[in-house]
Amino acid sequence: MSDLTFRTATPDDAAVVRAFVDSLEEHVSARDLIATDLDVIQSDMAEPDPGFRAELLERDSIPVAMVSWYPIYSTWLWRRGIYALDVFVSEQERGQGHARRLLTHLAAMAREMGGAFLKLDVDRTNDDAAAVYVKLGFTPSESDPYLLIGDAFDTLAAQA
Repeated sequence: MSDLTFRTATPDDAAVVRAFVDSLEEHVSARDLIATDLDVIQSDMAEPDPGFRAELLERDSIPVAMVSWYPIYSTWLWRRGIYALDVFVSEQERGQGHARRLLTHLAAMAREMGGAFLKLDVDRTNDDAAAVYVKLGFTPSESDPYLLIGDAFDTLAAQA
């Protein structure tokens, strides 16, 4: 079997990160993707405190899986943690334990940051991913995420 290695994505990987996220969106839904220019992603990744980070799992220096994430804090636990935004494994690489590898790697990173938990959302249509997460020990949250986006976001922000 070929070598698998992790590396942190850099701004030069913006196209790779975008391709993984686009593939995930196509996998879980038919809704239109939110269009973002690569230069916006690259710029966001280059910030001193980027809005998101990404870890790439590579086979022989070729990205085969990715998890994007950002640090969070829980006032219920009074601890740091990591919020996994997107976990995606290339179709030809599925079933080889890569999601486990990504999340194990992320948990170790959280622990190194003084963290005590991982959090993620699962698209309601992605039963296969939900089963993997439950098998790894994740449990459904008691709360449901709500999203404010587009015109609704603009309307609320304009009221400030």
